[in-house]
Amino acid sequence: SKKNVFWEALIIAIFIFALGLVSGFYIEQLRTEKTNDLFYQSEVSLYDSFALARVIDNPDVSCEVLKNVNIQFADKIYYEAKTLEKFDSSNKITDSVKLVHRKYDLLRTLLWMDLIESKKKCKDNINTVVYLYTYNTEDLEVRSKQIVWSRILNDLKQKQGGNLILIPIATDQNISSLDYLINQYGINKFPSVMVNERKVFYEPSNLEDLEKYLSNSSVKKFK
Repeated sequence: SKKNVFWEALIIAIFIFALGLVSGFYIEQLRTEKTNDLFYQSEVSLYDSFALARVIDNPDVSCEVLKNVNIQFADKIYYEAKTLEKFDSSNKITDSVKLVHRKYDLLRTLLWMDLIESKKKCKDNINTVVYLYTYNTEDLEVRSKQIVWSRILNDLKQKQGGNLILIPIATDQNISSLDYLINQYGINKFPSVMVNERKVFYEPSNLEDLEKYLSNSSVKKFK
């Protein structure tokens, strides 16, 4: 009787272990498939950004159309990247997820560049807030600042809605075009927030201070 109990317990333990192993493999497979889906979506968005650049170069395109195209593209890559954040928040971040994250940082950089060009063409354009942060950091002070900034900017986006394009970009992804822009604006510390290419904030600020630089023609352009 005791032997039967032992063998039954052993069989149950083996069954549970095998079930856990199969479940883990299945979940990891789903994770890989979702990551691949994100990868291909980012490929499409990348080509879309090239088309957007051509729209900006077209002198016959109105400022209103240009504004709407920028908003649609920004929302598209924003919601695609939202799915990626679920992988970032998990304990296991694979190399494929890191690669897709880098692609989205490139997309956001291209979007920022397109918006800068569109603002040269259209004086009354949409507000932009560029959030520059560090993706891979173990510095607790930096991480805590980034958490605070994320909450503040999320509140700002919720308040402003479609009147604001929020562009978070990781600065440690070896993107040459982004490095060039950062140097052009003299930004030397992260995290940092640039509002409409007019003002750079290095320390977390309140919504009122940030809103001072939204659609305010009396404020001189940042140099």
